[in-house]
Amino acid sequence: MTEPIVLFSDKRPGMISYVAIGVRSKGRWIFIRHRERGGYEIPAGHPEEGEGEEEAAIRELIEETGAESFVMSPVSYYSVESGESSMHGRLFFAEVTSFGKIKDIDEVESLFSSDELPDDLSLPVVMKALFKRLMIFSEERDGQI
Repeated sequence: MTEPIVLFSDKRPGMISYVAIGVRSKGRWIFIRHRERGGYEIPAGHPEEGEGEEEAAIRELIEETGAESFVMSPVSYYSVESGESSMHGRLFFAEVTSFGKIKDIDEVESLFSSDELPDDLSLPVVMKALFKRLMIFSEERDGQI
């Protein structure tokens, strides 16, 4: 099996199959522990029929983290290429100031906050690439670069 390759772009690479949201709150990154896959991930999901990318990202953020008050920004488009298949997504960043209850308890086991990416990841190649891009975005946004 071939390791997936993650590529980033400012332009939409094709039909968007995924949205992923890097979440920060009180200076720490928020990850979900995926009930089925068992590892940590950034919140993500598929846009529903007729739903725009930002709408899907907002819905996934609320469902998977319980976010109630937040500001969201687009970061980048991305493609995950594995062998002969390619899937496209859009990455967002959300600064969350308040949380309620997690709505998607079938998928999300718990939330975890950290200054860095956890070791126990679901989809490690993809999560590491997305987190690295989020770190760059976050540093640029905070004026550290």
